[in-house]
Amino acid sequence: MMLYRNDVFIERSPERKARVLDAYPARNEVVTFDLSESNALPVIESLSDLLERERRGFLAVEKGLLAPINENRASSKAQARRDTAWARIEPLISAQPAIYARETRFSLVEERAREMKCSVVTILKDLRRYWAGGQTKTALLGKFHLCGYKAPGHLSSAGRKPHLSDYKIFRIKPTDEANIRETIERVYLKAGGLTAATVTDAYQRMLEQHYSYNDGNGTRTINELGDRPTLRQYTTVLHKHYPLENIIRRRKGNSEFERDYAPKTGSVKQDCLGVGHIYEIDATIADVFLVSSHDRSRIIGKPTLYLVIDRRSRLIVGFYVGLEAASWPAAMHAILSISEDKAALCARNGVDYSADDWPADAVYPEMFLADRGEMISRDSSLVVNGLKITVGNLPRQRPDYKPIVECGFKLVHREMVDSVPGYEPPDNVFKRQGKRFDKDASLTLDEFVSILIKIIITHNRSPMPNYPLPVESMSRGIRAIPCEIWDDEAPTRMGSLTRFAEDYVRFSLLPMGTATITRGGISFNGCYYSTPEAFENGWFVKSGKGISSIDISYDRRLVDAIYIHDAKDPTKFCIARLLDKSSEYKGLSYAEVEAYETMKRKLGHSYEQLERQQRSNYHAHVDPIAKRARTETKIVSKGKSRSARKADIVVDRTEERRIRRQEEAVMPSAHPSENTFSGSPTNVLATQTLTTPEQAPTESMSLAEKLKMKRMEMQNGIS
Repeated sequence: MMLYRNDVFIERSPERKARVLDAYPARNEVVTFDLSESNALPVIESLSDLLERERRGFLAVEKGLLAPINENRASSKAQARRDTAWARIEPLISAQPAIYARETRFSLVEERAREMKCSVVTILKDLRRYWAGGQTKTALLGKFHLCGYKAPGHLSSAGRKPHLSDYKIFRIKPTDEANIRETIERVYLKAGGLTAATVTDAYQRMLEQHYSYNDGNGTRTINELGDRPTLRQYTTVLHKHYPLENIIRRRKGNSEFERDYAPKTGSVKQDCLGVGHIYEIDATIADVFLVSSHDRSRIIGKPTLYLVIDRRSRLIVGFYVGLEAASWPAAMHAILSISEDKAALCARNGVDYSADDWPADAVYPEMFLADRGEMISRDSSLVVNGLKITVGNLPRQRPDYKPIVECGFKLVHREMVDSVPGYEPPDNVFKRQGKRFDKDASLTLDEFVSILIKIIITHNRSPMPNYPLPVESMSRGIRAIPCEIWDDEAPTRMGSLTRFAEDYVRFSLLPMGTATITRGGISFNGCYYSTPEAFENGWFVKSGKGISSIDISYDRRLVDAIYIHDAKDPTKFCIARLLDKSSEYKGLSYAEVEAYETMKRKLGHSYEQLERQQRSNYHAHVDPIAKRARTETKIVSKGKSRSARKADIVVDRTEERRIRRQEEAVMPSAHPSENTFSGSPTNVLATQTLTTPEQAPTESMSLAEKLKMKRMEMQNGIS
């Protein structure tokens, strides 16, 4: 074994820890300095004896590595202390090995002390610091960070005496620390929820609870300075026992810490196997006010914007803009837009089309990454079952897990700031007296879609300065442009990427249901449909023998048509249109139809009550009349048969018709003032034609006169 300068060896018996200052193998000598003694001086020992003890295991040698010290971080006073001490001992250090020898050491130190006009003790202290610290100039730095006296039983030093006040210094004891930590836990780090309490608030609560007294009037009085911890001491205990991360997690919650405060040392590219592996999808409310396409003077508000972005290349592969709220039907159209005919889309919206602008046309990923909204509903299983694509749902309040699409919204809106009328900056929404940007609204929904398509093409063709492009890609001349990144990496993903036609995607994503075939049509959710195939196959006639059902797909947003699955061929379907008897529901959604059907059922109960009441009122009026009529008829018909009552039916009907005509006719009088009747005119006519009740029938009377007389007798009897 060999010994080097500054090696430290530990001797077990007797217990000793020493540093090797120098070695002279030719003289079999080694100079050691005892690190365990405060007043130690160098000692010259036998090198062979030291090596023998190490071989026999009586001591262990450690490498002479020194603790790293950054001199530039030391204070100016500490550096001045180093320079002064080095100036005192530098000549003595140069006088090696004489300074190590006991016989010559004292005379050298004494002579140097006279030269520097200092004491011998001062020189020896500097030498000991130099030897113990590893024989470097850095070992002479002033260790002011270790200064400060801590009294037994106290957790802090007294510190400097305040120069502006004469109060005494309060010394923190374990009981004081316990009081501080109790209020920190109870007030500042309020467990179980967020809190707005500051350190000052928690400190005040501690003083009121633990460092106060009631005076003679019963008023709570806070202890004077010197008899209570200061705010500085309170803060010191806080940061000593509670790391900043712990404080933020306790006060803000884990989700907010991970989102806004956690270190961001990774990259989302690490999760991707390549382009087309993960598509991020999300929705937001676009910051643009739109107007009606039928009347530009009417503002219809802000549309919903969906974006689908490839995580690896940042390529925008799909979008949706509409007035639907963020929901599965809107997300379904965003997914469907991936395979939409881009040439027809651009032609419809007046945008120049180039196939190079859409390199991921109809290409679907291995995974859709979304939040816990519409993509966690049951309907999202259609993506899994129909397209065999995994749907990943992120934890709540963690938009940082899909940063590409979140930043995509910012990039899209950034292009609209100075070019799109009706654009409202997000911060204007929260201003108390913000500008009314809705008054500038001018674009219709179709015009906004046209602008958005151009923004998407511009983004897909624009460079990304901060994109971490691999070195091998740069060496091949690939630029950090979404389209170029996709085109470069897509061949390596061959076999992993899948294309789906638009019709297949649409049919796979539409929700399925069961419709009933009746004689009145194909019934589904309160609506009736028909299709030519139903008449050709006689579905409606066959349904009379029993109820049958069929599988369908439908769009929740519109009830105008449904898609009927072919029972024999799963790849075929036919479209059934709404019948005229359900035409009142045309243009509505199934949710609206269901609401109307619910209203109908509720009105049905009120209709039944109203009908019962009206029939009751009818019976209350009719029953007495019918009862009286039956009674009177029974009296006058007593002893007569049914044939006898019908014997003169023709004559009686003729006479009754003549009398009714006279009663219903209105005869004007000679004077206009007499044309106004206070009652029915039948009384006037009756006085002109009828005889008095006392007049008895005679043989000279005609049949009509006899009938009149008989009727008068019946009326007198009733009255």
